Formats: sequence, C-alpha cells, structure tokens
Amino acid sequence: MLALQTAPGTDVRLASPTAADLVRTTELAPGLTVEIDLADPSRWHAVEVRDWAAADPALLNSVLGRPAVRLLSSGMPHIGEPIDVVPAPAWRRLAVLDALDWWLQLPLNQGLLDAERAIARARAAASLPAGLLRHSLVDRAVVHARRSADDVTLYLNGLGDSSLPRALFSGLARLATGYAALRQEVDGPDAALSAVLTAWNRVKSTDPVGHPSTFELDDVRLAASGPAVDPRQLRARIAGDVQLTPDPYGTSVRVVVPAFVPMPSALVADRVMVRLVDQRSGEAQEPMLLTLRSGAFTETVPLHGTPVEYVRADVFDPDSAVQPAQPADLVRARRAQLVLSEWRRAVAESRLSRSVRVRNRRMVRLADVPSEEPLFYGGPSTVDIARLIKGRGEHAWFRSTSRAGEPLVAELAAVYDAAAAS
Repeated sequence: MLALQTAPGTDVRLASPTAADLVRTTELAPGLTVEIDLADPSRWHAVEVRDWAAADPALLNSVLGRPAVRLLSSGMPHIGEPIDVVPAPAWRRLAVLDALDWWLQLPLNQGLLDAERAIARARAAASLPAGLLRHSLVDRAVVHARRSADDVTLYLNGLGDSSLPRALFSGLARLATGYAALRQEVDGPDAALSAVLTAWNRVKSTDPVGHPSTFELDDVRLAASGPAVDPRQLRARIAGDVQLTPDPYGTSVRVVVPAFVPMPSALVADRVMVRLVDQRSGEAQEPMLLTLRSGAFTETVPLHGTPVEYVRADVFDPDSAVQPAQPADLVRARRAQLVLSEWRRAVAESRLSRSVRVRNRRMVRLADVPSEEPLFYGGPSTVDIARLIKGRGEHAWFRSTSRAGEPLVAELAAVYDAAAAS
C-alpha cells in the first residue's frame, strides 16, 4: 500500500511510509517518476505524476494498476489514505535495473548492464498500445542497445568454446532475444545490432551449456579503510574511498579518490566533484572539480581556516540532489551498499554453482557480530543473516533477488569471469 501525499508542483504523489536506504528514482516518461527500493522490489516505494490529466492512461494503468487509476481519477482519495498499487513486472524490472546501475559497487561489464537496461525498456514499452509514447521508448531502447552492442559483441566473442553454466547461458540468450526484437524495430541494415546476433549464434552453435562450476570466493573487507564516498551522491563503480593529505602549513588538503576502474569514461571523469564539509557545523564549502590523473581523481582544496581534523570530503555527481550527509546516515548508506553488493554477489555465485553452500560461505562474513538491529533501513540484521545460513531465513531482504530483482546478466558474467581467471 502507498499513501497519498502532497508534493509541490505535483498532482499525485503516492509513497510508502516505510523508511528505505537503497532507493533510486527513475523517470518512466516526462512527468511520471517512480522510486524503487532494492530491499523490496516487489512494489514501488513512491510514484509521482506531475500532471495527471496529461499523463498517458495506458502507462498509468501499467504503473499503478487499473483499480488505483480509477480511484485516483475519481478524486475521492484523501491525503494519507492508503491506495493499493499493482505495478506491471516489466516496469518494476526497468526501475530495478536503473537502481542497481546506481548502487551496485561490484566489478561489472557496463556494456552488458546497459544492454539489459535497454532491452528492459523495450519490453516495458511493449506493454503499451501503439502510439507516440511507445515509439519514443522503443527508439530510446534501440539507441542504448546500439551503444552497448560493441561491448556485448566483444564479450560474446571472448567466450571461446568454453562450457557455460546454465544460468549465464540463459541470461545471455535473453539478451540475444532482446537484441533480435530490437533489430526488428529498425528499418534497413544495422551493423551494430546484427553483430551481437552473429556473435551469439557462434556461441550457441558450440552447444556450450555444461555442468555448473564451483567458484572460489575471495576475501571481503567489511570496513572501509578511510573516509567513504556517500553512495547516494555518486553512482557506483566510479570511485573508491577518499584519501586526505594536508599540506605542511594546514592551509589546504590534497584529495585523492582512486578510480574504481583503471580507465573511466570521459563522461564520468568530467563529472566527479568534491566539497569539504565542516563536521562540527555541517557547513559545506564551494565544490571543486576533481581531475583524473593516473587512475585517481585528485585536487588540492583550500581549507579556509577549518582544522583538517574536522573536515570531511564529500565526493559527488553534480546532478545528485542529495545534500551532504550526517555521519550516521553516511555510515548506514555505506553499510547498505556493502550488504547489497555482498548479497547479490553471493546469490549470483549460488545461481551459477547451484549450491546454497557457496552463497552461505560469503554471507557468513556479514554475520560476525550478532545484532537484532537492521543493518540499514529495509535490510536484515546480522541475526537474520545467521538464521539464513542455518536454513531459517525469513526476512523479506532474502526475497529481494527474485522476480524483478533477479541477478543481472552482468552479475552472472562477473562471477564466471572471476572464476575463469583464478
């Protein structure tokens, strides 16, 4: 159930009363945005419709469900009244993929992830009747699929003749099916989309579906080694932890943020900024652009009289609307990102190996200190994780990787590639 709320400049806002950390907003169409909570992707966390009368009726029915649309159109609901919203699975999956793209701090093939996002957008659009909105959404999907096609083709061609675990083979097959459907939307030849299908036919012709493998797990650090990036302010897989080095005179500090991958794209490199925050007052200084040098984002930033021991560096994307976090909120957000990454990595390993023991070997590292308190809003406690390992996991978090939250093809590929390289 979502409750009807007031929001400036918005005709309709429905939102869950439950606090959540792993939330991301997706614009499905101009004037219609949804929020998904990765701890509970079975429903929306919030929906906003800026202009109800102008919104596409078919899209509203898909996003909210026909009963909710009829109720809201009648004008009868009152502020605070709960409304039963039933979103179509294809639109939830689209929002989940966008949220994972932002939150998931794991080494992933970005091309595979972007391709899956494009295909999800096309599948969601297919639920709409023919018209301008459907055409626009499919066009966007084709553009994004085409941009990702070279990376997908390169990955498929790099698989060689090796036997693939069934889960990865099935995931890649779904990507290829999506590319084939998008290829039908294009008039005339399309070399990029066709190259993906050619590469997939080669992989498929080798009949590579073999016995699942058991994967060795690497060691996992559960605590950051230094001041942490706020995951709400900067998309995942861009930067690591912040390193601060004051100058001998105490007038400035050198900010160094290792890049998550050796060669980030130019688009990413030009959008990473830093602002110093006085932890006593919470006051933030003017932001500065960080420069990518030798695999790290770096800049010398003046302290403006603030003692370095009271300074925190906030690294952020200028498009992020999130304000500098309080220390407790920052710790909780970082913990949420860590548990998300570890849980999804464990599930992907388990899917490929078809072994619950593989999943539990990773999760046991998160349950060292027993506590009944949730690790973050919407998440499990360490006691919940310990119960899961013993076969009694009942917390809703452990269902977050089913249905709309199913593992990404990029997640399965990352596990397979890491195992193949070891």
